[in-house]
Order: sequence, then structure tokens, then C-alpha cells
Amino acid sequence: MKKRWEIYLLVGFLFGVIDFYYQNWMMQLNVGRFLLIILVLGIWLVVAVPAAWYEASQSRAVWLSATASVIVWSSAVVSYYLYLVAKLVLIGEPSRPWMHISNRQDPYFWTNVWAIFKGAFTDGIFGWLPLALIGGGLVGLVVGFLVTRRINRTEGIRN
Repeated sequence: MKKRWEIYLLVGFLFGVIDFYYQNWMMQLNVGRFLLIILVLGIWLVVAVPAAWYEASQSRAVWLSATASVIVWSSAVVSYYLYLVAKLVLIGEPSRPWMHISNRQDPYFWTNVWAIFKGAFTDGIFGWLPLALIGGGLVGLVVGFLVTRRINRTEGIRN
């Protein structure tokens, strides 16, 4: 069981980095506002539903299904904003060359890095984390309920 939780955490972290690029790509599309919202937020179901489904089928517990979904979404939110800071400092951004690690001799470099890091955490993570906790929990509960109901119905037919 412990390995499953580590996998949920890893999947969430990887998804957070992938979502960083996915969100940028979505903003370049010329589609209607409603469709854009569906595409931007709907992608989060791609990782939450399978995690919740798998956990519910293994544990047969709705609340563990919800917890799996919350872990995936929460770790994705954290990794998204950690990657944002790492990308600015380590990879670089053409619009912010002063943030790259090669400019670490600048007297304001670490102040700028700290400001971005702090801003990403306070605004980004704490802004989206409640949605990950509530939304992930609700998605996991619904998926867990449906899966455990189907399992119980199937086992009832066999007996």
C-alpha cells in the first residue's frame, strides 16, 4: 500500500511540471473562453480519476480514493510552482535574464529569487491548494463511490 501512495505523489509531481507547459500551450490556442476553461481545468481529471479509480479498486474505501486524488492534485500544485522558480533560475526565461543563475553575482539576485519563490508559494500554491484539496476530494469521493458500488454489485452477482 505504501508504494501506491509514493506513486500518487510522483505522478502528481510529474503532472505539475507537464501542466506548466500545457497551460502555456493552451493560452496560445484561439478557442472560445468556455472551451479554454474546460481544456485548462479538465486536464486535471486526467490524473485524478485514474488515481482515485485505482485506489478505490485496491482498497475498496471511498475515503482512500478521495485521499489519493487529493495527494495527486496537491503535489501537482506544489511541483508546478517549484518548477516555475527552478525554470527561472536554472533554465532561464528570455524575458527575465536577470533571474538566471549566471547572474548570481548581482547584488539583488538572491533578493529577486526569494521574492519570486515567496510569491509563487503565497499566491500560487496557497491560492490553488484549497481547490486541490476540495476539488480533488470531491472527485475522489465520486469516483470511489462509483467504483466501490460497481465492485459490490459485481460481487453480489457472484455470490
